[in-house]
Amino acid sequence: MTEFQSLLSITRLKVSQSELVEANECLLRCIRKYEQIRSLLKGNSEFEISLLEICGTFPYQLLTNLLCCTGKFRDALYAEELGRARVLAGFMADKYSLESHFTTDPQSWSGIEKSVKTESNSVFLYVSYRERQVLLWVLKGNGDIFFRAIDEVDIDTLIAEQVCDVEGVFKKSAAGFGVLPEENCEDRSLNDNVTTSLHEKSRANVRGDETKDTERTHQLCYKWIVAPVADLLTEPEIIIVPDRFLYRVPFAALRDKSAGKYLSEKYRIRIIPSLTTLRLIQECPADYHSPTGALVVGDPTVGKVHYNGRLTNITPLFHANKEAEMVGRLLGVQPLSGSRATKQAVLQAIPSVSLIHLAAHGNAERGEIALSPQSTTNGIPQEEDYLLTLSEIQGVQVQAKLVVLSCCHSGRGLVKKEGIIGIARAFLASGARSVLVASWAIEDEATAKLMEHFYEHLVGGESASESLHQAVQWLRSNGFPKPSQWAPFVLMGDNVTFDFTKKGNEELKEDNNEAEKEQSHD
Repeated sequence: MTEFQSLLSITRLKVSQSELVEANECLLRCIRKYEQIRSLLKGNSEFEISLLEICGTFPYQLLTNLLCCTGKFRDALYAEELGRARVLAGFMADKYSLESHFTTDPQSWSGIEKSVKTESNSVFLYVSYRERQVLLWVLKGNGDIFFRAIDEVDIDTLIAEQVCDVEGVFKKSAAGFGVLPEENCEDRSLNDNVTTSLHEKSRANVRGDETKDTERTHQLCYKWIVAPVADLLTEPEIIIVPDRFLYRVPFAALRDKSAGKYLSEKYRIRIIPSLTTLRLIQECPADYHSPTGALVVGDPTVGKVHYNGRLTNITPLFHANKEAEMVGRLLGVQPLSGSRATKQAVLQAIPSVSLIHLAAHGNAERGEIALSPQSTTNGIPQEEDYLLTLSEIQGVQVQAKLVVLSCCHSGRGLVKKEGIIGIARAFLASGARSVLVASWAIEDEATAKLMEHFYEHLVGGESASESLHQAVQWLRSNGFPKPSQWAPFVLMGDNVTFDFTKKGNEELKEDNNEAEKEQSHD
């Protein structure tokens, strides 16, 4: 670590002296040393993430800046990629039995372009930010890479927003959508104190409407992220690679004020943690993901349990139950709900299905989902009896092409330099090809309609990205005009399609029946 810090200090000195060639050489040595330290920690993800927090992404960002200064924008993109979702990529490579070839050796950098070329009708928007500047790369399917950077944001703009840097604006961008009125939205978030819901904590400042402050914040996000490259976004889908707190930005709700259109009106929108993670998904064995079957879980009966060191009563979710029934009808499967939705039954079913739908209490920050305890004969259930944790999700072999997390704030998590650490990431790390998540709580009627139309299009053979796009368009045109009502759901990962054959559904019904029989014997 001492050598790493010394090399970094020398690099800074060379940059201050405008000796960019020497600075570049020294910085590459510095990064190689960091990668050497990181390789010694392989297999311990917590230490790897902690190392990145300690050392930061500064060396990668500095290399990016140096390469941009010399006009090497393509290489600058690859340098930026070195700091993106590396631990997640390692998990995925292990699940798929693949090698993650992306290294500090420039010879390995060209491999990530393959993922771009295989995405038809899509354009990639790769975003990075510094204290007062946003860097943008647009990648086209024909191999073209365009780079643009906004001018440094002036201090007066930041002061007006009561923030210190552009990151502060990104943090605020979804704040106005955090919680909806309790009468319109049951709280599916699993808080440290479930009896004191997010609704009660935030009732004073949130009614589900887009305030003037929120609208102004969104306009800044559009100005910094979309407007500089708007002329390059010529395909029907934008695949966004966010940086840190950019995961909080509601891209679907960003609007071109002059045209009056939201970004999601013009484009399908998809998120990926990095180009490397998408390449790993695309290169996974063709027979890895299950071709048929669905697991639908709704409103597990939890009740009085030990949670986070105290007794808590986790209340039923009426609308989640109704949602699961509706999804089950569309897919032709029997949902696991109530007391049947046990942790054991869910873990048993996960590896064998192509689609997973979870409508339950969840804690995005801790990466947990509350399921029904197997038995209460030994007293009040402990956390291990009913909580599906991040480590358990990552430990199981998920072979689903799509996981739908219909839990409040399932797209949220702890924002680290590695990326966002939460439930969605855990499913991707476990082998899921794509995950549909919610960035904030959405009112019950809007959720029901969105899910209904999403699954109708999905069952009809359309892709997940197109199905979400069509469902959002329907909401916006049929009595749900507010962004808070239609903008929270985001598709992360690959764009998948399904063939819901009768054979596949019948097999799943048999599997569910067997699972129920086993539970009755326990």
